[in-house]
Amino acid sequence: MGQQAMTYIPEENKYEVLKLKNLIEKLRWGIEYSDFLTPFAIKYAVEVLLKNQNHILHKSWGGYVGSERNILALFSRDFEEYVENLTYPIQKILIEAKNNLSHRQILGSLIGNGLKRDKIGDILVKENSALVFVKDEIATYIVTNIDKIGKVNVKCSLIENNQIDINWFINNNSKRIVFTVASLRVDSVISHGFGISREEATDLIRQMKVAVNWIYIDKPSYPVKEGDLISVGHHGRLKIDKVLTQTKKGRISIEVLRFS
Repeated sequence: MGQQAMTYIPEENKYEVLKLKNLIEKLRWGIEYSDFLTPFAIKYAVEVLLKNQNHILHKSWGGYVGSERNILALFSRDFEEYVENLTYPIQKILIEAKNNLSHRQILGSLIGNGLKRDKIGDILVKENSALVFVKDEIATYIVTNIDKIGKVNVKCSLIENNQIDINWFINNNSKRIVFTVASLRVDSVISHGFGISREEATDLIRQMKVAVNWIYIDKPSYPVKEGDLISVGHHGRLKIDKVLTQTKKGRISIEVLRFS
């Protein structure tokens, strides 16, 4: 099956795609940085918006290797020599509390304080602390003004590059599960991966709530493979880490990482 074209733009991504179009049109010379973008928007920018813009080069970074939300750096070819030393407008903020924190609480509090979602990158939570990647322009505001997440008192501080081990936060983010399927159809993998019925999985796919490697699909029979990342609206993501051996009954055993 060939690569599916990126023709469908979900409602929640339309604004960031529009902003990207404007940024690309604006770039004549030098470097421009986007706000934090979803993986869908970056993939759309690279495969659609920048496809025939041969004078514009691009790189992306979200503050650590493997980040989900990233800033896209766009630059003209005459700036190519500076690319290795790009300074992305990203700051890291450590949030510490006496109680456990959740991603949803933190994001809700930041947005509740008037901050826009596209100024906030990934939020890595582990127990009673969190690492939040933000645009330069809002970092001081957060550190100065935010002392509560929900009803929990917190301390927010700016972190320099080598002050903290990011891996300590990253390793908390997924759950490894193993199950068997009759075939590597996306509906079957979603059903087993999230513990929902096959019918529910099919409905989510038909409603365009499922993306494989950030491309939205509408066929329950869409085949997935080792290394694929499946995103499911309101459920989370599954990464097919390993396709293991077939069982005696011909079923396929697979190992996935589930991110919620």
